[in-house]
Amino acid sequence: MNDIVMARTSLFRQPASQPASQPARQPASPPAFDNLITSFFLRKTWLRIAALNILEKKTLNEMKDTLEELKASVKSEVDKYASLQDELKQLRDAIQDIGDNSNQEIYLIASIKCQDKIQLFEKYRQNFVKSSITFQPYSEIVQYISEMSGLGKIEHGTKKITVQRNPDKIIKLNSKSENGAYLNEIKCLGIRDICVLLNGQVLIADSETNEVKLLNQQYHLVSHCSVSDEPSGICQITPHEVAVTVGSAVQFFQVKCCQLVTDRKLQLQHDCKGIAYHEEDLFVDSDTALYKYTLSGELFSKLHEVKEKEQK
Repeated sequence: MNDIVMARTSLFRQPASQPASQPARQPASPPAFDNLITSFFLRKTWLRIAALNILEKKTLNEMKDTLEELKASVKSEVDKYASLQDELKQLRDAIQDIGDNSNQEIYLIASIKCQDKIQLFEKYRQNFVKSSITFQPYSEIVQYISEMSGLGKIEHGTKKITVQRNPDKIIKLNSKSENGAYLNEIKCLGIRDICVLLNGQVLIADSETNEVKLLNQQYHLVSHCSVSDEPSGICQITPHEVAVTVGSAVQFFQVKCCQLVTDRKLQLQHDCKGIAYHEEDLFVDSDTALYKYTLSGELFSKLHEVKEKEQK
């Protein structure tokens, strides 16, 4: 992780000053950092996959060793039978020669030895076993891998960073510009809320047409989606996701390739007006109360409620 932090610092660090003869060095683009992170985690994933390759090699080596042991055992048995066969042939030839010479004493000795060899052969044959090699795979491994959804779990974590700010700092306005060309184009008469994405695109909650509209960096309408009721509030969740309050629900939208795509919807138990997002939590205003929800729609707490006397 230290390597990642150092790499990220080096990618986005700018020198304080450079000689006039040298062009200013531009910071590395975010995709370069994304590739660095991806390469890091893929390398860790392949290291884990290498463990499976090691298990495979160990299994193959074990099978080879078992096969060599079986070959050695079979060869030993074959050599014993071949030796007995040669001895029996020699005794048979000797008995035939002795019979021709009518030497009964040597004939008897040879016959006894021949019987001993035959009995030994029968003993070997009775003890003969059939050997085989089978592979019994661990079904748990196959079942576990088949149930996996991927090579690993990707988690997104956030860490609160405390920023020291000067509450007495004076904010100065250097310039101001207005661009109203898009008003005639999209005819927004009921703008209830506006959200500006990191890339400069603008999202508008229009209660006049019950639509959420997407403008490009030049403030031209490029996409829009209809909603079931008047949209009231809008906030950004991720660089490509926004949440919009519609009636008593929170509707999520994805911004993909300059197009608005309707996503999931959270149905709540009260009216939804304003909305804000902070550290994985949604803050929803119902005009009379402020609620804190998780992104999955689970109510965390009611932070504040306006009493009837306070409303008057």
